[in-house]
Amino acid sequence: MSPLLAVEDLSVSFVRSSLLDRLINPFPLPGFNVVDGVTLSLMPAETLGLVGESGSGKTTLARTILGLVQAAAGRIVFEGREIATRSDFRAMRRRSAMMFQDPVASLSPRLRVGTLLTEPQVIQGLPTPDRRAAAKALLALVGLPASFVDRFPHELSGGQARRVGVARALAMKPDLLLADEPTAGLDVSVQGDVLNLIAELKRELGFATMIVTHNLAMIRHVSDRLAIMYLGRLVETGPTQEVFSAPLHPYTATLIRSEPIPDPRRRSHNLAITGEIPSVFRRPSGCEFHTRCPLVQSRCKTEAPLYRPVGADRMVRCHFPLQTGGQERKAVSRASANQRGN
Repeated sequence: MSPLLAVEDLSVSFVRSSLLDRLINPFPLPGFNVVDGVTLSLMPAETLGLVGESGSGKTTLARTILGLVQAAAGRIVFEGREIATRSDFRAMRRRSAMMFQDPVASLSPRLRVGTLLTEPQVIQGLPTPDRRAAAKALLALVGLPASFVDRFPHELSGGQARRVGVARALAMKPDLLLADEPTAGLDVSVQGDVLNLIAELKRELGFATMIVTHNLAMIRHVSDRLAIMYLGRLVETGPTQEVFSAPLHPYTATLIRSEPIPDPRRRSHNLAITGEIPSVFRRPSGCEFHTRCPLVQSRCKTEAPLYRPVGADRMVRCHFPLQTGGQERKAVSRASANQRGN
């Protein structure tokens, strides 16, 4: 089966400059890659979790896939066709949708819910004879009463606004849904409701989903595969359960270990990642994670690792991938000792 979406060696550059720099410098300033050489794919009806800390480039990558941010290099292929021109992206957006991180801010405060839900169909020029009936049908799809068609966004709770966002994203019956932090700012119980809703609709409608998140505990239960991102680059990809049971990259292992565990007897074993994320404007030499890695060796500080396959379905960017549980425990023990020493 061919992938629905394929991203090949995709890079996105931003220029760090002040207004004065732009006025006095007649030549373009060099850009800095905030997304650097990303290659991944998404199969039809698959759920891919794109995971990383804040500032890792996850949202920028998702926006670039839909053409909301311009790529500096690389290819985007949708259903076997390369997406390169503005008309290509326009055609792709008819088959795809994005849920933005802030559910209320992404909805115009001046429009009622009914208008917001059918607006994508109007923009794409699709005939919608009875817009009110179409809006009510979308509300029913996400479990909201028909009376919500007359409400304004400020009259919705966070969970209700998120459900309206889901309904709006599905108005065009997309084949691809990009969800940027779909549970951000929601109570734990509401987070579960939203995730269950997306999973149920995915099974019913058959669309593929890319979920951008930093919440590993959440993504574990809804994704088929994981892509772990650090400083604009993928460091590990693989089936979700395999990544959780046997992480290959120290960054992935530390992210998993740092997740809160609701068991008082195990809380002392939790491990937070130490140090700050380096800036993309001053990338560390060698492996970019070496400044925070509990297993760093001299080679890591000078030589950049390749992104290479390990087994049939796994990829990792590391000179010394974790092959056994013993190595992982050793890494965690060393990092824990360093934390206690600090």
